[in-house]
Amino acid sequence: MRDDLAAAGAMLVEDGEGIRVTPSSVASLARAVAVVRAHRVALRVRGSGDAPVNAPPSGVLLDLGSLDRIATVNAATGIARVEAGCSVAALESAVRRAGCTLGPLLPSVRAGSVGAWLAGPTRGARGIPGARRETAALSLAAVLPDGRIAEGRAAPAKAVGPDLAHLSLGAGGRLCVIAAAWIRLFPATPALASAWSCPDVAAAVSALELVCQRRLAPARARILAGVDGARLALAWEGVESAAIERDRAAGLLAATCSPLPEVPANWVRDSVEGHPVEADARWPNLRGWSPQGDLHLFGLHAGGSFAVLSLPEARAAEECAALARAAGARVIAPRRLRDSGPGWEAAGAGAAWQRLVEVLGVEG
Repeated sequence: MRDDLAAAGAMLVEDGEGIRVTPSSVASLARAVAVVRAHRVALRVRGSGDAPVNAPPSGVLLDLGSLDRIATVNAATGIARVEAGCSVAALESAVRRAGCTLGPLLPSVRAGSVGAWLAGPTRGARGIPGARRETAALSLAAVLPDGRIAEGRAAPAKAVGPDLAHLSLGAGGRLCVIAAAWIRLFPATPALASAWSCPDVAAAVSALELVCQRRLAPARARILAGVDGARLALAWEGVESAAIERDRAAGLLAATCSPLPEVPANWVRDSVEGHPVEADARWPNLRGWSPQGDLHLFGLHAGGSFAVLSLPEARAAEECAALARAAGARVIAPRRLRDSGPGWEAAGAGAAWQRLVEVLGVEG
């Protein structure tokens, strides 16, 4: 296998009990994937900025750090094409120079690579106008187990029908390895923030749920527990829509929350202190999490949001994660505490999954 990988044009380095393979190009990646799958050894994938990970015993770690090219950033169409090894932070910096943004993202997403973002537990999902979630990837280029490179089209899903994204997003490289992506961009605009005082954290979550159910979801939100209640702060983005949505939200919350003096948008964006965990939660989960602590919310939609949760006095992440699970939320970061998503068997599609992995030639 080593000789075959070397012939694929990749750099090989001993990594514990396995091998770290660094492809020099997408074509080299395709050849390396074909070799690894043909030998049926364990495979892991890592890109720029992703958490350190060792090669599996007798297996291969694909290091995509060299595949970090940002091919195009087109502000007019709102599309960027980027290789999967590129860090999300580097992509955000590049699109900012073009007057665009990826939008508010979880800290773990910003710290990792584009490939890990799309193949990870969030599936590249973000909040979009209308209190909905949508994946950031308009299309993908992925390497199939036999080394073929399959590319979708950067077009609305309704225009092209089922595509490769269904096998790639959230799959962790299990069925195919994401090589590049076409990412949808948003115009970069100043945020408009407002804050309210609520009786407690549960009341603040209910108020935010009401705002989202009325399709006025902010780009991000923060709820901070205090001795005399909870502070709820929301920030909207959009050249024309932000002020309108903020005023409508203020009208909705007038009966249950007390407005606070104007707060800087940075308060909503402040980094989380302590030992936080990230979770994918529904609104009832967030109401039942903890009457204390700090909640930073991203990707808000009518049913819930991604949440960064932290407890006061820098209490352990394990305690925070246990409270999140007890409330019914799914922990997605840090990696050591991550909950697995629902399996195909739980969805009644176990037999279909088995046929799929057999056709693709990967381990089930």
